[in-house]
Amino acid sequence: MLSIGAIIFFVLSSLIILGYPLNGDLTDINGTSKQVQAVKVLVYSGEGTMSESVNGILDCLNTTNSQNLTPYYYYNYTTTNVVTANNLSSYDVLIVPGGDASSYVEGNSIDSAAIKQFVSGGKGYIGICAGAYAASNQIDGLYSGWGLASTINTKNVIYEGLVPVTISSNGNVLGNGTSTVNLHHQNGPAMYSTASDTPMAIYADNQTGYQGYAAIFGMSYGSGRVLLSGSHPEVDPQNPLLLARMILWAAKKI
Repeated sequence: MLSIGAIIFFVLSSLIILGYPLNGDLTDINGTSKQVQAVKVLVYSGEGTMSESVNGILDCLNTTNSQNLTPYYYYNYTTTNVVTANNLSSYDVLIVPGGDASSYVEGNSIDSAAIKQFVSGGKGYIGICAGAYAASNQIDGLYSGWGLASTINTKNVIYEGLVPVTISSNGNVLGNGTSTVNLHHQNGPAMYSTASDTPMAIYADNQTGYQGYAAIFGMSYGSGRVLLSGSHPEVDPQNPLLLARMILWAAKKI
């Protein structure tokens, strides 16, 4: 059975073949012709995941595709209960959603070595909430992460609700001109760098107890990119465009 993403991929591809533009005409603001590109996204939905986060990611991708929020890019996606080198091989970006970070780190459903190989080879990783904890160097006072973001440590935050997040100059590519966004927060990490990494966004007030700490970090790992988000762009109030631009950044499209 085809996934919703695969159906959208087929329909959009057919429109392109038939000569129908997806957003006016297929030219950029400078009048240069551009090809519509597929971004292949794998969403982990196995042990430890929070269904609200997984479903929210899929909803955001559906919205982005159906409303053409990122002209010239569409998202061909599927979910998986396990993460292995084999099922990563045909994708551009892996998203590990909110849930239970200790299950991600200590369980048998995610091969962290395969993720490191995938990203170092030029692909992208997005960790949201638990996915950010798991990919960090360590969760202070609790346990070590995979070290995919080897210079990023996390603070365990106990807070659920909306938080204002300020996009830094380093994160302008994500905000697309927006300076502050309100995101759902569900005990996600406050992050800090042990090196000189610059956050893409910071917590704007002290509701989490960690005002000024990083809410979003983006960095390189080998030839690929890693993006960690402490809060949830995919959970009500959903921000499909922010999530889509996070994916494009991780896929090295922007």
